[in-house]
Amino acid sequence: MTNTTSQLRPLGAGDVVTFDFPYPDGGSKTRACLVLHEDPATGELIVVYGTSHLGLHGHPEHALVLRERCLLAQAGLHRPTRFRLDRRIRVRPDDPRFRVSERCGTARLGRLPAWLRLQLPERHARLPRHSLFAERAGIHPVIGRRPPQASRQASSRMRRPQSGSMAFRTSQRKQAASGRQT
Repeated sequence: MTNTTSQLRPLGAGDVVTFDFPYPDGGSKTRACLVLHEDPATGELIVVYGTSHLGLHGHPEHALVLRERCLLAQAGLHRPTRFRLDRRIRVRPDDPRFRVSERCGTARLGRLPAWLRLQLPERHARLPRHSLFAERAGIHPVIGRRPPQASRQASSRMRRPQSGSMAFRTSQRKQAASGRQT
């Protein structure tokens, strides 16, 4: 996949595109994303994260889920997709992270139907506000993440060892040793 420099028409709100969406800790993945908003003041687009994992973590009002075959076909998607409107990035329309789909020959996979496109300004207005600088860097709300490895280890030390485990045998030996010393 390469970037798109020639589009049949400019990208706009409601377009489903292939975009190399960044991860908060570095790296990225090319995926189906949605153009949520066009900013007339800056000429930039707000692109939101798309995933085939439909579990609604966090705020369901910040998600747009496409399941019906007719909607998926119109959007150019081949499986149900959830767009996380609160996970977004602000980019220029000629950003090199837009990728040409081999299937379509452009970055645009499809478009939402008009009745869904009409909902986008209201949905965008309900999102938590961030600075333009933060949106350009990418908004990645922390929702449903597992605790860091050290926290998981600390909490497992506080649990009672299960019978037959190495920790159980070690704790039995320690108890026996402490009983002999008294």
